[in-house]
Amino acid sequence: MAIKQVTAVQAMEEISKGKIITASLNEMQGAWIALADCEDGRVLTCAYSGECQAAALFAKKDSSKVKNITVDVMELNPNNAAVVRRYLKWTGPQAQGGKGISIAFSDWLGCAGAYAAVPFKLRQARPVLVDYAAANADILKRNFLEAVDTATWGVLELGYKEGYGANAAGLKTEEEIVKALLYGYSMIGFDCSDKIDSKIEAMTAEEVAAKYNQLPEEFRDALKGSYLEADFKAGGMVVHFEPEVLQRIVLEFGEAIMHIQYIYNTYLKNTPWEIDFELKLAKPDKLMTPQELYFISNELQRNGIKMASMELDAEKAAADEEGMHVYGEIAATFGYRLSLFNADLYISDIGSTAKALKGQVCFKAGNALWLAALKVVKAGDAQLMEDMQKFAGLPDFDGLKILLAGEAGCAWAKAYSKLLTPEAGFAGKIKEVLAANADAYAEEVENTAAAMLKAL
Repeated sequence: MAIKQVTAVQAMEEISKGKIITASLNEMQGAWIALADCEDGRVLTCAYSGECQAAALFAKKDSSKVKNITVDVMELNPNNAAVVRRYLKWTGPQAQGGKGISIAFSDWLGCAGAYAAVPFKLRQARPVLVDYAAANADILKRNFLEAVDTATWGVLELGYKEGYGANAAGLKTEEEIVKALLYGYSMIGFDCSDKIDSKIEAMTAEEVAAKYNQLPEEFRDALKGSYLEADFKAGGMVVHFEPEVLQRIVLEFGEAIMHIQYIYNTYLKNTPWEIDFELKLAKPDKLMTPQELYFISNELQRNGIKMASMELDAEKAAADEEGMHVYGEIAATFGYRLSLFNADLYISDIGSTAKALKGQVCFKAGNALWLAALKVVKAGDAQLMEDMQKFAGLPDFDGLKILLAGEAGCAWAKAYSKLLTPEAGFAGKIKEVLAANADAYAEEVENTAAAMLKAL
């Protein structure tokens, strides 16, 4: 029997002894669920009459009745987050298809909820609330499941139903990919950079030719017919291959391309749900040449690899704007977009960049929420800021700046890897300050996201 909303709220507040967060109240399989703030923390509540299949899946902390209404009280744990995502699809991440403009955020502290999503309502740009890398997990000792669960509870709290993405970035092992798929991430970011044979660059033309000629003749003939007998148009540019250039590319990137195909075909090709594939294939000191990028993109497409985006280091891209635009032309030719890592630190005008890339780009603003947190901490606990500054040898924190972040902002942004480790002992203290100033931090997060959207 259906329960009236007002009756459900009264019952949930009576049993939980808390205050229901109105925006989180939703009907689910004939039951009502909502978050409630109690004296000892936030809980999930569920009210229903009779039997409820969905409610049976929750791991319950308490269960009581008010007249004929059962109210379950649950902790915000991984099991219960998974149940919420199962029945309220909008609380889980959704693939974005590698189209349009996105801004991606990294909530390293797990305190930002979904407040970064609020300014995206009625906007064409879309939020990625979780851009979490394997390196982040190692440093913070905070796993991939915790990151996506935080986003789930955040969007439920706000009742944000417009959709968001979650990217598991920088994955290198099959185990990491399997975990990210099990946790419901909407994008798999695979880093295959370590498969690039960088020794090829130092070889002479004669050495390259000798090594290349060891490849099967049929394979070499096919490459000759594909790349040396025609030029290729990508947007307004023409890509031309010389024999030595082609040989070097094949030898340098061949293993990486084969490994990418294996990973994609094994784990991503036949998923029962839509998922985006982001590739990172980067040299340590420079952008790839147009020929390298065209060859890689063409070979992946010819072999059925559907790539949603390719990640670039925004610092390198900003130092070579012409090269970045060439990347954009090639990406558009093959139907994927560019994803600019650390865009909040190094891209001065994201509006111009988005226009130059024809509105097909993801700006990774991974540092923005951390810098917003530091601004709140500086206002709320100056001594803590001073302690962190001395510990990491940092300049004075000059407030929150994005686009560009400035020298001090970049230094503090990169220092997260020192300051937020369990050994440093600062993470818990920062979270206490943010909890005591929750409204100020929520406002700072919203303002940060709004400023980036305004700059588009």
